[in-house]
Amino acid sequence: MKRLAVFVSLFFIVSSIWVPVAAAGGKTLEELVRDQIKKSGAKSRLIGVAVTSHKGTPLVLLNADKPFKPASNMKILTTVAGLELLGAGHEYSTWVLAGEGIVGGKISGDLVVRGGGDPNISGRFHKDDPLAIFTAWAGKLKKLGLREISGNLVADDSFFDNERFLDGWNPKDRGKWFSAQISPLSLNDNCVEIRVVPGAIGKPARVSVFPANSFVSVSGAPKTVSGKKVVVVVNNSVEGNKVTVKGTIGASAGTWRGHLPIDDPALFFAHTFAAVLKKQGIELGGDVVRIGGKEVPGGGSAPEKSGPVSEKVLLEHRSRLDRDIPIINKESMNLHAELLLKTVGNKIAGEGSVAGGAKAIGKLLDEMGAKKTGLVVSDGSGLSHNNRVTARQFVSVLHAARSKKYYELFRSSLPVAGVDGTLKKRFSSKRSLVGKVFAKTGYIRGVSTLSGYVKKNKQVWSFSILCNSFPSRSLSQARKLQEDIIGILYASMQ
Repeated sequence: MKRLAVFVSLFFIVSSIWVPVAAAGGKTLEELVRDQIKKSGAKSRLIGVAVTSHKGTPLVLLNADKPFKPASNMKILTTVAGLELLGAGHEYSTWVLAGEGIVGGKISGDLVVRGGGDPNISGRFHKDDPLAIFTAWAGKLKKLGLREISGNLVADDSFFDNERFLDGWNPKDRGKWFSAQISPLSLNDNCVEIRVVPGAIGKPARVSVFPANSFVSVSGAPKTVSGKKVVVVVNNSVEGNKVTVKGTIGASAGTWRGHLPIDDPALFFAHTFAAVLKKQGIELGGDVVRIGGKEVPGGGSAPEKSGPVSEKVLLEHRSRLDRDIPIINKESMNLHAELLLKTVGNKIAGEGSVAGGAKAIGKLLDEMGAKKTGLVVSDGSGLSHNNRVTARQFVSVLHAARSKKYYELFRSSLPVAGVDGTLKKRFSSKRSLVGKVFAKTGYIRGVSTLSGYVKKNKQVWSFSILCNSFPSRSLSQARKLQEDIIGILYASMQ
């Protein structure tokens, strides 16, 4: 048995260092990459690199099995898991339900809105009107004759667990749009827009919240001064959605806009929907509550279950996954990645949680023939510093995805070097690579990553370059090294 173990170990050692000979000076491609890392001045132990050929042959394996923080490269695993395990045609659903339906223009009981993780109940596909879907719902309910709801408007977010701000996220980012809280009932990317319009010089500016609702309160206003300079400071409480605005704004500056994440997205969703219903003449007799929630503003508390909730569906809204994949990857939208991770966790592992999503990603690696050793899934977006992925795991998934029906959708969702997304301003010094690199960028404190595909003629190579523990001032060095390495790969391709 010991002899067999030695043989296996030797096999992996040999296979991990085998690479084809490159044209430059008889050096292997792996040696060329190693030389480039040394030339950059970076510490090789802080960098993981894996590259496979068009046919999947390992070409470069440097620290390839060492777990690194992936930053937003984590979105590769999340989106491929969604495409592989749910299918590109998966539909997120949101339901509006009532007990006995509408009788005599009235719902005698609660109106329930049940979330299924839809990321795009917003203005994204509706001419930037975040209330477009709510307005359509209210219009349909009105056509059904609804004039009054005697009970509560209940936000049912039980499709996910109640962990909305994840472990491993920086607490200092809690008030920033890119770390918006997670809920299966999400509206407007779970953010509000603060609008500041200058008034007369010396007078307070006009401050408003959009979409308008009673769930978010705003106090204070910047002072209007001469000129165009804007110094607006917005603070919001961690809990309670109390926003204060101060500073100065130039009288000729125009409207200033800022985005703030809200606390308890499901209640934000329901309060905003209630406001739209009221505007359409549909009165709510009870309160806005959340199933399984804490105490809610205005008195009362959400029940664990609002009695036996009937499954009579009045409305159902659907949204396709394939439409959201480019938003997650090209725009690097953290919230949407988290919604997908918990959704795939619910559907595959029966848990609408990060733990459920981690099980689903483990299943993905099994199906892709990749080892799970060292893998730690702490979120779906890569915002967490607790995630760990190896470069080999990334290239295994990237290469395997090329044989799937969803490959073109996935590849086209990745930023393109010098063209769009988070790579639009990259590769400016390597014009030959513009339009030839399709890859996900990644950045959190001390981390810069880049994983994806490089294409030359009919050849497509998969690569992953993970740089960790770099001082912030050296992250530009990491990005340059990534581009230099890909330049070496491209030059070696046929």
